[in-house]
Amino acid sequence: MFFFTRKKSKFSDFSAIGVDMHSHLIPGVDDGAQDVTDSINIITGLKNLGFANLFTTPHTLLDFHPNTKETLQQGKSLLIGKIPEGITLNLSSEYYLDEGFSEKLQTNSLIPLPGNRLLIEFSQISRPPDLESVIFDITIKGFQPVLAHPERYLFFHKEYEYFKTLKDLGVELQVNALSLTDHYGKSIRKIAEKLIDNDMIDFIGTDIHHVRHLEVLKRVPTTKHFERLVKSGLLKNQSLI
Repeated sequence: MFFFTRKKSKFSDFSAIGVDMHSHLIPGVDDGAQDVTDSINIITGLKNLGFANLFTTPHTLLDFHPNTKETLQQGKSLLIGKIPEGITLNLSSEYYLDEGFSEKLQTNSLIPLPGNRLLIEFSQISRPPDLESVIFDITIKGFQPVLAHPERYLFFHKEYEYFKTLKDLGVELQVNALSLTDHYGKSIRKIAEKLIDNDMIDFIGTDIHHVRHLEVLKRVPTTKHFERLVKSGLLKNQSLI
């Protein structure tokens, strides 16, 4: 009788990537870190996982987290002088495509990632009817849209080909590191793996919200698809620094 085991990655941490471009580390502004101590504990954990550069992206969502450039910058200021040595923390946001986003886009009151990239998200239940129009508006304003965690939009699981449409529209795709485990469920992991297998992923991010995520993240570098993603040469995380 033969026994087969899943091949594991040669990686033991995230140092081969070094840059996390999706996280929720600003205290008290969304459903991520709740206070300064919480923030520092998460940041320290990310450093121990091999990250050196963090682009934190708290939610900007009109109905629940109506953040502005000013509230996010004020929140980040609470961490000055407390960040562990060897870590660089930069600020952006994860923008929900709602009326508040449209207003911020028109008034240029956004905090983009380097390269004028905007990390965007929308409902995980139904695709916005005007999605392609909003993407056009983003690009015409000179921004590069990056779709956060495409594998988590359940309606896309039945219309996988639409990911190719998004790529044709110029949208970059960011997979969640947690999706390479069964943290969100097996179906989400399978879509994440399929996107990687088809060379569709541009960025990987932790999307970390709390210290409990750190234990799950420890398993990610040992997965086959993490290794495949790193070796693909397609990841753009390093281009942000």
